[in-house]
Amino acid sequence: MLLHGACEAAFAQTLPATATRQSGTPDTSDTSDSAGTPSGFKVVPGLATGVTYDSNVYATPAQPQSDLLFTVSPSLQVTGQGNGHSLSLGLQATETRYRSNSNENSTDYQLDASGRQRVNAYGEVFGGVGYARAHEDRTSPDDVQGTRPTVFTDASTYLGLSQRWSAVSLRVGGTFDHLIFRNVRDAAGDAIDNADRNRNVVGVGLRLGYALSPHVDLFTQGTYDERTYARRIDDNGLRRGSQGDSWVVGVASHDTRDLRGEFYAGWLSQHYADPRLPAVAVPTAGASLSWRVTPGTTLDANLSRSVEETTLPGTSSYVDTSVGLQVRRVFDGRLSAYAGVDVTRSDFRGIARRDDLFGASVGVSYRIRRHLQLDANYQLLQRHSNVADAEYGRNEVYVGVRMDGGAGAIAAREPAMTPSPWGAVAGGFYLGAGTGYGAMGTRVTGLRGEHGTYRGDFAGSGATEALFAGYGLAIDRWYLGAEAALESSRIDWLHDKTPSSRVFGTDERRARSVAILGGPLLPGGNLLFASAERLRAGFDSSYAEKGGTPHGQSNARWANAYGLGIDAPLGRHLFARARYEVAHFEGYDVRYEGGEDRFTGSVGRFLLGVGWRFGGVPEATRQDVDPGGFYVGAQGGDNRFGSRLDAIQRQAEIPEVTHFLTDFGGRGTQFGAFAGYGHRFGAIYAGVEVESDADNMAWYHQKEPGGRVFSIEWRGSYGASLRLGYATRYGALLYLRGGRVKGRFATTYIKGENAKAWVDRNDTRTGNRFGVGMDVPLTKAVFVRLDYSVTHFGAIAFTTTQARADQLHFANWQYLMRIGAGVRF
Repeated sequence: MLLHGACEAAFAQTLPATATRQSGTPDTSDTSDSAGTPSGFKVVPGLATGVTYDSNVYATPAQPQSDLLFTVSPSLQVTGQGNGHSLSLGLQATETRYRSNSNENSTDYQLDASGRQRVNAYGEVFGGVGYARAHEDRTSPDDVQGTRPTVFTDASTYLGLSQRWSAVSLRVGGTFDHLIFRNVRDAAGDAIDNADRNRNVVGVGLRLGYALSPHVDLFTQGTYDERTYARRIDDNGLRRGSQGDSWVVGVASHDTRDLRGEFYAGWLSQHYADPRLPAVAVPTAGASLSWRVTPGTTLDANLSRSVEETTLPGTSSYVDTSVGLQVRRVFDGRLSAYAGVDVTRSDFRGIARRDDLFGASVGVSYRIRRHLQLDANYQLLQRHSNVADAEYGRNEVYVGVRMDGGAGAIAAREPAMTPSPWGAVAGGFYLGAGTGYGAMGTRVTGLRGEHGTYRGDFAGSGATEALFAGYGLAIDRWYLGAEAALESSRIDWLHDKTPSSRVFGTDERRARSVAILGGPLLPGGNLLFASAERLRAGFDSSYAEKGGTPHGQSNARWANAYGLGIDAPLGRHLFARARYEVAHFEGYDVRYEGGEDRFTGSVGRFLLGVGWRFGGVPEATRQDVDPGGFYVGAQGGDNRFGSRLDAIQRQAEIPEVTHFLTDFGGRGTQFGAFAGYGHRFGAIYAGVEVESDADNMAWYHQKEPGGRVFSIEWRGSYGASLRLGYATRYGALLYLRGGRVKGRFATTYIKGENAKAWVDRNDTRTGNRFGVGMDVPLTKAVFVRLDYSVTHFGAIAFTTTQARADQLHFANWQYLMRIGAGVRF
């Protein structure tokens, strides 16, 4: 959503949390005296730069476009204090460049100045001015879908007075915002008029407080705002000018060491000049809380409600109700981490639309030097709406560096973990065996006579076993090795349409490979590795057309395969392995009596096994790491999603009724966040975990022209699970998981030429998720994870509305591998 003015940021810096945060409405909460002791000006320069991966640049519900963003953000802060006064000047800018979608490039900046002047022992005048240039994010409900984002400017000012008389306090103030929106062009090159959004917002407010105790105030607050548009009538013929007010009572805690905040409740209203625009009159409530749980851990929570402007046709506004929670932990002078979650309900007035926006984020910062910091964070955004086109899912992953001229000294601390004799770990010969599961996806393309061209995305799954042997070298804190493996699999899929149609399928039975492995040696002798390998696999395929003679063939194909894995010591020689590999195979032609189809695809295999190293792991590598407590993290990996279709299809030609039993599927990359709590009982671990992810991937069946076209798109999930595990003496956690997950699916089914009879539906289905994984430590607080899970969702079933109706039943499944990193608090 769009912030209505720079005064919001100015008040947020100057005052504690506010009641009712409407556009142009001043914060009139109390604050302690801030006029400091005499001192000179302090100049703090800053510079941040980094790379962001955005999975859904345009925030679309289907066929998202991903991209890499390069950002540079310089800043300058000048502050000064004197006897009874203070002054702050700030400048911040962000230059963003997209690698592929250059139309989304942006230049944003903000200048502001604020100050305070004491007028007596218990009173002061405060104020500020600001100017900002920004762009409207594609997630905004008011995005006009131009070829470039909408740019707007905001000139703002605020002025206020605060005074305290013994137990009574008073705060009064006013704000002004002048917002200008620039026009953009649509795909045809025509101008999209944004000038009817230009407006002035004036607000005044008063807050009266009474001290119940030295640290607790009871208060009442009233605010009034007026929103005046430059154009009296907008492009839809509506007068959007409005007046609003709010009245609340609350209680605030302040000047305490570990806990401060406030809570309030009252009434909020907004009335519009045009009688066709519905007024807003709703109860309101808000809260802000900052709790220092431990000397290094802070918990912040907030609740707010506001009336937001919009120019969507037929609606006056939308009421946002937001709840947020964030926890931040400083581990030492170098390492810090945070995690947060925000949920917002947007109720639109005048149209039947309701949005639920969910956001989750997790990040870590490491100070390399006094003025140089490494930042990494992940953000998940999802919007669920009763308007299908408004839904979206977005993943953002950022890695960058920040130079801060005001950074403090790095605290001198002892290493968090006991050093290991790295050179004696993980080297020498080893052998092992494992079992697991794999999923294969195959795209079939070919000709279909009068139906033209054909494309089908098929997928299947099955068990796999492997024997592996290798040799490795430990070089300082890095590992390099070579490995050979023999694998046996039972992974297959089938396309079966009877009578008098095509029956075909393929399966993978055997594979052999050689690989190079490399990666860091972690505390406790645990090994995190990546692999690159050359793999040769055998495929057995069969094909029969219209009752003809079945044709079978075998094909052996080479593939480049890539993988990730963790080796965790269980004893001096014994280790456990979790490994996942993806192989993309060369295509091959499968023949039948009337022609041939092209088969191309990939296989993703997970292996859980045990191995034996002939070189022993020293006892000194043991690490006392407790996996218990709260934790949060981010993860991403290979998502293989599919559907077993069981259908009855009817048509005018012979045969009039066919039975269609087929395994469809696709693959994509999925990102998400997780959080949980666990407890260790000796070597046994038990805990609970919640997770959420956003992704857009699909499988397709296309027979064009003249045939059926249908697909199912995966749009993300959320859920909870129980984890039961074994904590090794070397710091690793091996676990099983089981839980429930809700997944979102978008299904299309096109048959015939009557578009009204086509199917386009959104469904949410619950599934059972079971998995296995490993957590291994990077530090006492930070861990890395490899997790594999299998989920079977409730079926999606429907009957089409044509005279010769099709009956369809889709049983959906998911095989998901994720590599992640987390922080324990």
